[in-house]
Amino acid sequence: MNEQKLAPRTSRRIFLGGMAAMLGAPAGQAFAQTTETIAYDTFLDPANTKDPRAAAQTQMIAAFEASQPRVKVRVVVDPAGQNGVRAARAKSDSPDVIRVNNFQMPEFVSTGSVLAIDELIARDKVDTTDWLISLDQTRVNGKIWGLQQDYRIPIYVYRKSKFDEAKIATPPRTYAEVSALGPLLTRQNQMAYGVPLGLSGGIGGAQAFMEFILSSIVAGNSDPFFAPNGREIGFSEKRLLLAASIVKDLFQKKAATPVSLQFAYNELQDGMRAGTVASATFGLYRYRGLKAAVADDLAWAPAPSVEPDDKHAVYGFQMCINSHSPRQGGAWEFVKFMASPAAQAIAARGGEVVARASAYKDAYFKTPEAEDQLGWKALVEKRGRMVNYSIIQSTFNQICGEAFQRMILKDLAPAAVALEVSTRYNEALAKA
Repeated sequence: MNEQKLAPRTSRRIFLGGMAAMLGAPAGQAFAQTTETIAYDTFLDPANTKDPRAAAQTQMIAAFEASQPRVKVRVVVDPAGQNGVRAARAKSDSPDVIRVNNFQMPEFVSTGSVLAIDELIARDKVDTTDWLISLDQTRVNGKIWGLQQDYRIPIYVYRKSKFDEAKIATPPRTYAEVSALGPLLTRQNQMAYGVPLGLSGGIGGAQAFMEFILSSIVAGNSDPFFAPNGREIGFSEKRLLLAASIVKDLFQKKAATPVSLQFAYNELQDGMRAGTVASATFGLYRYRGLKAAVADDLAWAPAPSVEPDDKHAVYGFQMCINSHSPRQGGAWEFVKFMASPAAQAIAARGGEVVARASAYKDAYFKTPEAEDQLGWKALVEKRGRMVNYSIIQSTFNQICGEAFQRMILKDLAPAAVALEVSTRYNEALAKA
């Protein structure tokens, strides 16, 4: 706690020193070097020329370096986000900037290794309302720890040809309607709806299942997911029983098949690409690439929910500053730039649902390429809500994945899932 209280004061000193260097302070004064290199931890690899998001990131960094010629950025590629987690736990002074998703944020905050930026936001008059969802909804322990770059809301993705063959006119809006797709779409080597219960991908555990399905069902329209301190489960046993009942029904009515018990992000995408999965709740951030891979035989709709038009849990990535970095001045300038409307307009061209509301005034959003993103933006604004996550979120994901897998494989009652999840999570939290 003492480190966090001292962090804003340290930040101001380093920031002023960094600004002196940028303004050409005489040799011998603090931070008088001609250039300062900051390390940026991100899952987007600049060498991956096939990922439009990575290409947009490269353009954003180039624009930043042009605007701040005495600050250079070194990209640290961290596909699963584990490098950033390790650095935070070890209280390393590098990387300087870490791209952290919202459901990792409580763990990062608990390490004391990310900098609260409320004072910097106030000092530089960053408009906290110029986001599709107010930055206030991202607070952990009452503070803002990063600037939001994008939003990710689950969407329902389906192969149009499969629906045409089955004479299905409209995509399902509820999970009951998804279950009804079983007799129409599930056949040999094809399932109607993929449920990603596999334990690979992401930061660990059944992250895809938590992201696309579980978090939205158990949190509902207004319930918490976890307590504000990131420790106690916030959702009710009733909501967890509901989620288990919905998933079991999907398998019992053969909308989903046991093949998907090993699915995570990549397996679900591969199934959609091959046509062995006719539909799934999936990530909008992969939609553009998947659509190109199936010769435009892809469409999307709002993700199914318990009742039509229920809310969905939204998360995204924030740019955070390492509280142990000696380069916090340059780091803050980089964070501020990457979340600026100008940089966000570049990110949009990579296919993201960018976070800054004013970025949507850019000319790009008047082009046909932006049509899907505008639809997702409207979905985030209308049906999205941000929730609190656990300080051991990946452990929780794995516990849930294993409990739901066991329920399907052993034909257990939904109550068995509720008991296993609550018991094992509380045990893991005590050890943490």
